[in-house]
Amino acid sequence: MNHQKVEINNAQLSAKSAGRKLPSGELCLLPPNLLEQVSSTTTENKLQAGTLQALKLLAAIETNREFLALLLELAEFRAEHLRYLMGPLLFHRTSWAETVPDWLKTACIQDRFETIIDEYERTEVGEHATATEILTYMMPATYVAPLHHSYFAVYAWCFDKVTTKHNKLPNGVSSGYSFLDMRPVDFDSIKYDYFDIARSIRKSVVRHATQAGWGKARGREYSRDQTLRKRAARTPSQSASSQAPTPNTQALNPPSEVQLKLF
Repeated sequence: MNHQKVEINNAQLSAKSAGRKLPSGELCLLPPNLLEQVSSTTTENKLQAGTLQALKLLAAIETNREFLALLLELAEFRAEHLRYLMGPLLFHRTSWAETVPDWLKTACIQDRFETIIDEYERTEVGEHATATEILTYMMPATYVAPLHHSYFAVYAWCFDKVTTKHNKLPNGVSSGYSFLDMRPVDFDSIKYDYFDIARSIRKSVVRHATQAGWGKARGREYSRDQTLRKRAARTPSQSASSQAPTPNTQALNPPSEVQLKLF
């Protein structure tokens, strides 16, 4: 993953939160006060709701994933959250995995980060992946053979939630169910299969990230060089236009995609 100059200003964040799309290729701008809030927090002194919302907006504008991971480290998020963010995307083991659209892969990272922030607010570490990741995993399997009706119900439920949330339905189509020409799925009828798949995906993601070195036990179980990065983030000379601290990821980067068979 290439490192980039990361800067995010309030105007850009306001535009995103108002639903206006940012110009293609525009750099993200990080206000120094936000970076200071993140880097000065501790496990006992948690980030405020406004700061957490700003972090969600960073993910929504497709900020570099390694930079998001750096922010989690600076804010002393748990190692399990760092691993979940930086673990690979999982696909059903088939040659059709390459057909998964790029927007869905991007949405996986955005929704992972949003889930991590929500869990942080509740002071917990969850065990389930997002509906977006389930859809990403199952999509290639639908091209190989018809899914068992119980798994197809899970797929349809996720398809509706994800395409609606990320505005990927064609004009005039009100829901994912309408696109699939089927009746809505009652979540209670699929929850056991849904949670089983979601649990398996997240467990696999975290395992791969752990094997790649993310969250390696040291001090509070954060990846190496955290202390140096935190100190650098707090230096007075750092400005909004400065180069963001770059993690040493030569040995830390997990594979970006992994194919597994979970059912």
